[in-house]
Amino acid sequence: MRSFFLWLFETREEPFDIPLFGFFHIFYALIIFALTIALGVYLSKKKNCELNTRVLRILAYATAIVYVADFFIQPLFRDGAMNVDKLPFHICTALCPVLCFVQFNHRFEKFREPVSILAIVAPLMYICYPGTAIGTESPFCYEIIQTFVYHGLVFSWGFNNLATSTVKPSIKRCHYALIGICIEALWASFGNTVYADFDWFFLTGSTFPFIPKILMPIVVIAAVFGMVMIIYGLYYAWCKILSKRAEKYNVAEEKETVTV
Repeated sequence: MRSFFLWLFETREEPFDIPLFGFFHIFYALIIFALTIALGVYLSKKKNCELNTRVLRILAYATAIVYVADFFIQPLFRDGAMNVDKLPFHICTALCPVLCFVQFNHRFEKFREPVSILAIVAPLMYICYPGTAIGTESPFCYEIIQTFVYHGLVFSWGFNNLATSTVKPSIKRCHYALIGICIEALWASFGNTVYADFDWFFLTGSTFPFIPKILMPIVVIAAVFGMVMIIYGLYYAWCKILSKRAEKYNVAEEKETVTV
């Protein structure tokens, strides 16, 4: 049985790798976006609060299972070792326990908006540039599939909080996301200090050596918060489109009523 699991989870390099913006990078990204949007459209049409809650809970459970199970599977393809980089110090990995607290503990409900926004932003940035997936590994091996599945689940949870109106973002509360980003920067700094040779949340400058090390925390926080503001902008734009469509529908309906 051990040999079967070793074969199942081994990291393969055949038949080809995943280049940045290559076919399989785009393929996985499109699958994530298509499934997430399709689920959001379905739930928004149903307008069933109980169904929405159930689906969001399932997404949170699935995120936790995929994340935790990975620590048990990693020794099977890493010669008994674990990938310490996957500890919850990156914003994407830290979101797993955080979104579970928000989803399953009512005392954390007040943080649902910033967590949902960051659950869209962080995986979206990874999906657009999946640094750990780009290389010689096959797109069909567990290591690659797991990382796309995990980020896809986090993204779907965040997106569908907005799509189902479980969260109704307000730009007046955008500073809560900024506070969350700063907390993540402090948490990642702690991880980078305690563990050697890691660059969680890209704060040490080793991942982007062309940026002065002292500026990295400011650059990272500004970049992530900039993405947060873009999500707020897209949300408001979408609400405006829906509002205009509703107005046109109401006007057309009134005209029909007058004609009759």
